Amino acid sequence: MFEFFKRLVSSSPRRNDDVVLLVDLPELHAPPATQRSVAAGSLSEPATTPCADVPARTRARRRKTGRQHIAPTPFESALASHRARLLAMRLEHLNLCPPTRCSQLAAIGIITAGDLVYSEPVKVAATFRSPERAERAIRRYRAAIKLALGIESMMPRDALLLVAIHRRSVASVARESAAQLHRDLERFSLSSRGSKLIGGRNVPSLRRVKSWVASCREMVEAASARSPQMARQAA
Repeated sequence: MFEFFKRLVSSSPRRNDDVVLLVDLPELHAPPATQRSVAAGSLSEPATTPCADVPARTRARRRKTGRQHIAPTPFESALASHRARLLAMRLEHLNLCPPTRCSQLAAIGIITAGDLVYSEPVKVAATFRSPERAERAIRRYRAAIKLALGIESMMPRDALLLVAIHRRSVASVARESAAQLHRDLERFSLSSRGSKLIGGRNVPSLRRVKSWVASCREMVEAASARSPQMARQAA
């Protein structure tokens, strides 16, 4: 037996009396790509995703290298907090309209300042006894709330006075001098309509008016520095 195996593995020429054994071995298929990478020891290398498998939206986001995230300034953070607090306040707490009108608005689902800002004045006024008069009043309330949302230290009842003297936007307040704006408020308070709007309160002090004008100017300058479109929105 030993001589037989010795001849089988040796390189000696074959003789006529040699026995040839034919062995049919099964064909070995190539292992999958994942198994080949494991066998080659590529576990430490992260699997790369082909570019075709990446969603188109992700690739488009990667190409937008010019757009950068701008962190909000302390003024913008305080203004955002002021807006959120103001929109969540109830109308009766704002002292913007008489208690009877607050009850009428609450009956149709308008409870907070945010509800009034995002409502449609025509549909809301249709529920009142005098729709035209109610629509004018509701539009004034909405304009006062929107103006107060843009000025950090302002409440809607103060903004209602500015709306009455035709200062309806942040840009219009920013163009005024604090002294002139305060004088206009004092003159308006002497009229019958002004005394009715002010009620038992005093005219806003010059110090408060100066803070309003300063906030408006800072907001307009920041908006114009970032983009002309934001400056037009502030106006």
